Amino acid sequence: MPPRSKRALLWTSTTYFGEGLPWSFLHQMCAEFLTATGASVVQVSSTSAFHGAVTLKFLWSPFVDLFGRKRTWLWVMQLVLGLGMFAVAAIAPHGTLRAFWIVAGVLAILSAVHDVACDGFYLQALNQDDQATFAGTRTAAFKLATIVGSSALVYLAAKTNWTLGFGAAGVLMLVTGVANRSLMPIPAERHPDAELHRSKVSAFLAAYASFIKQPQALLVLTFLFLYRVGDIMMFNLSKPLLRELSVTTAQRGILNGLQIGVATVGAILGGLIVGRRTLARSLTPIAYLQNLSILLYVAMAVLRPHLPGIVCITLFEQLVGGIGMTAYSIFMMQRCRSMFSASHFAFITVIVSLASTLSGIISGFVAQRAGFPIALSIAFLCSLPSLVLVFFVPKTPIEPDPKTAPETGPASGESS
Repeated sequence: MPPRSKRALLWTSTTYFGEGLPWSFLHQMCAEFLTATGASVVQVSSTSAFHGAVTLKFLWSPFVDLFGRKRTWLWVMQLVLGLGMFAVAAIAPHGTLRAFWIVAGVLAILSAVHDVACDGFYLQALNQDDQATFAGTRTAAFKLATIVGSSALVYLAAKTNWTLGFGAAGVLMLVTGVANRSLMPIPAERHPDAELHRSKVSAFLAAYASFIKQPQALLVLTFLFLYRVGDIMMFNLSKPLLRELSVTTAQRGILNGLQIGVATVGAILGGLIVGRRTLARSLTPIAYLQNLSILLYVAMAVLRPHLPGIVCITLFEQLVGGIGMTAYSIFMMQRCRSMFSASHFAFITVIVSLASTLSGIISGFVAQRAGFPIALSIAFLCSLPSLVLVFFVPKTPIEPDPKTAPETGPASGESS
């Protein structure tokens, strides 16, 4: 690889590790913590409420575009997140669950701000060819962070205590922030207000208007909302289901690592598939492969297999899930205009987050009342509309790829 590509491989890996670790902390480690303490399936599935912070990203994402540098937003927020993880480590094992939910909720908001900067910087620093090239890498790095969080750190907590588990996550986050401060390039900033509008207010509104005015916007938004609803419901029920199947916390930690390792392979494979076949030819079969795999969890809830069977089912589901997530990420990036990259990507993730929040919380109540087989069957039924819409959504980029790569030198008058 050329030196420039090697450097891009390095910083895309470290930045998306830094995005994946807070997500794993909130949605996997916190869910495992609640599961280990004997919390109900409703309480465990309520960790989906942390997605609510992502739903509100549209309120502040234009400020990441309009003020300061995305690069600075990124590494500073990583340091702040590391300190927040230490706060959870101090409170969760010894304080009340109310204090745990408050601190974790604040951390979810900070994580959402960081996600805006991370995704915006990726779109800013790479042209469309490189965005597709490193799509598998960024997804794999995100998955690697979830291996560390949901497997290594959960296993550490199971064998020691949750203070050490959560605290180790904080240390890793601080190290990641310091590393990214040095590794990331410094692309030229193009603030939309200077080129398109006279005021910050009009630029704020134009960021979203330019997305909504794109062709087939309603169809795109509906597909984005429905694509992963069933998969998210299944994910939120998986830990309580495994607990019911007598899988211990330490065993779940090991299994999480195996699952995410396979999902990482799937993510890279998904990038290769899309790169060779194009998104237009691969999105439909990938969508079917991902959503049909939910039926495997229905079978697991009904048949209640022993540990080897559980391992086989969950590993296969994670493989196809990794493929599906990479294709989905590329689809989202292709619907963003470069001038408002952070705002558009954040607007899209708002739709995804809304689906995650609602479906995740509902899944816990359904499972508590009707049992896991029925709840997982409903999750599969909820995935069916996306399998129809996938035939009609646009599968080519919203704007042509620039012929020149982004600059790598610092913008005049700005520092990192």
